[in-house]
Amino acid sequence: MDANSDANAEIEVIRAEVENAADAMLSAATHGLALVGKARVGDRSALDELEATFCAILEACAFQDLTGQRLSRLKAQSLRVAFSEDALLQGPASSGAGLSQESADRMFESSDGRT
Repeated sequence: MDANSDANAEIEVIRAEVENAADAMLSAATHGLALVGKARVGDRSALDELEATFCAILEACAFQDLTGQRLSRLKAQSLRVAFSEDALLQGPASSGAGLSQESADRMFESSDGRT
């Protein structure tokens, strides 16, 4: 598999994780709102169930850490591909050819965490 295929596969995994987490949070929040109504009319068991619902929302938020790790790995792979093309090692390019200064600056900015 080439770098683009690997990147596309990783992006698809990230997209699926985000979608699943969003679905879980929306479902739990909808359920939680119904439980609030039950608790207001004195259903004490609704409070226990509401607590469990909030825990489910917090668990669904764990996708953020996993997604962040995957995106960092994808960014590192992208930098390796950019540098493996020796774009910066070819010396000065003729006007309009090669890597622009702006592109080179973006590569360095993204590699030092400033993006």
